[in-house]
Amino acid sequence: MKYFFLVVIALLAAAPAFAGQPEAREVARINNCPPKKIDVYQNSPGPMGVTIYQVTCNLPKTTDKNAPAGPDALLISCDAALCEMLRPITLSKQ
Repeated sequence: MKYFFLVVIALLAAAPAFAGQPEAREVARINNCPPKKIDVYQNSPGPMGVTIYQVTCNLPKTTDKNAPAGPDALLISCDAALCEMLRPITLSKQ
């Protein structure tokens, strides 16, 4: 019985660290997007699982009516220990 607990502890210690929301937040900051909200956009479970986060940016208000509207969110992909930006997106205003 005591060997069972040793095996469980060894498996937990050998489990890889998974990148998550804190890492996605840091990638957003690096890409000039102060994060306001982080949502799971897509999740692929499994040993080689990937989570895609949608990070809504906290952008300053502009007073220029003719200024082009740029992207206001990012898609960030995180796997075992690495997060990277996939692409910027524009959220629909409804």
